Amino acid sequence: KDKQKLGLISALVLTIVWLAVGIGSSLVCSVICFVYPAYKSFKAVESPQGDDDTQWLTYWIVYSTFNILEYFADIIFFWIPMFQLLKCLFLLWCMWPIPNNGASVVYKKILRPFLLKNEEKIDARLEKVTGKVNKYVDDAKREASEFADSSAGVMLAAGAQVATETASQQLDDALNEDADKDKEI
Repeated sequence: KDKQKLGLISALVLTIVWLAVGIGSSLVCSVICFVYPAYKSFKAVESPQGDDDTQWLTYWIVYSTFNILEYFADIIFFWIPMFQLLKCLFLLWCMWPIPNNGASVVYKKILRPFLLKNEEKIDARLEKVTGKVNKYVDDAKREASEFADSSAGVMLAAGAQVATETASQQLDDALNEDADKDKEI
């Protein structure tokens, strides 16, 4: 039991030093703060209770907001000593399994009021963007369908069919050739 405790403490110290030094620290932080919550989210989705769903949804809202802010403020965060260690500690606090963990506090005090205040504006902009994306997708489908129906599309499809049949025949020939060699052995 003492060996397990020593091993755990050693792993923790090694992780903290690794995060503090900086080489590969972003990867270590991502693994710690993404893989574990992703698995716990899976477990929450599969469980019959709903309280764990809320906990992990709240974490992901805070996590994604933090990542967006980090992307735009990276030029500043780069100069903060041991930033990856601080980031990892913050996200660990956000996922810690206690009632008022970091995700709960950040969501209730900062994100929720902001989102509620701006919900209509955000919904309107999302609707506008979604409408434009749907229009582009519909236009692309229509153009692809028109091309497929055109003589060039028909020729391209016929060429692809011939190429597929030729490749299939060559593969069959190669396999049969190998089978014949195996019989000779």
